[in-house]
Amino acid sequence: MTVFVIAGRTGNLKLPMTPTVGYLEERFDTFNRMCFDGALPRIPIKLSSARSFIGRLQYRPIRDWRGKVVRHEDFVLRISTRYDLPEAEVEDTLIHEMIHYWIAFNGIRDTSTHGRVFRAKMKEINGKHGRHLTISHKSTPEELDRDQRVTIHYFCVSQLADGRTALTVAASTRIRAIQRTFQWSPSVRSTAWYSSEDPWFNRFPRCRSPKLFPVEPAELAPHLEGASPLR
Repeated sequence: MTVFVIAGRTGNLKLPMTPTVGYLEERFDTFNRMCFDGALPRIPIKLSSARSFIGRLQYRPIRDWRGKVVRHEDFVLRISTRYDLPEAEVEDTLIHEMIHYWIAFNGIRDTSTHGRVFRAKMKEINGKHGRHLTISHKSTPEELDRDQRVTIHYFCVSQLADGRTALTVAASTRIRAIQRTFQWSPSVRSTAWYSSEDPWFNRFPRCRSPKLFPVEPAELAPHLEGASPLR
């Protein structure tokens, strides 16, 4: 059986996932032990259909009589399920929010929301555990729509065995290798390659390995009208 590297992991060709509360709670406990010495108490984890964020930590500041924040309470961690992200990105989003929780729970003063303390902890986790945490999450739809850079994109539209349509924007030097992988994958029924300068494709990462991002055919259709088929 052919093995592929998808979304930073090794395994059979996989599509993005939609997390459950049970899955996130299990991952929270695992990352708490790995990255925070098990010091973070369990907090409610809730799913959201929000378009404006991928992950968010919410809490209530408790102030003294002078108005100074003395601690934080009522922590809630929310993960949006509107976007089907690869498992590694779901996990990185969870860890990202857990760093915010670690800072707030311990009353640590940082220079900004993603200041020196946050960045140092993020760098430590990335180095020790091979994660790919970043300061910002995956862009929101509003941010993606504002990205109007004009550049040429080479992309593959795949029809999947489960009936879905998926998109892969590829580095130009990796087109043949990615296509060979798709040809051998039982998950991919057919492929078609195109080039386009449409800024809409900026929202997808330029892949050097085979990754599939499910898209709605109706959303994709108008962006194929001006695309040129690759021979």
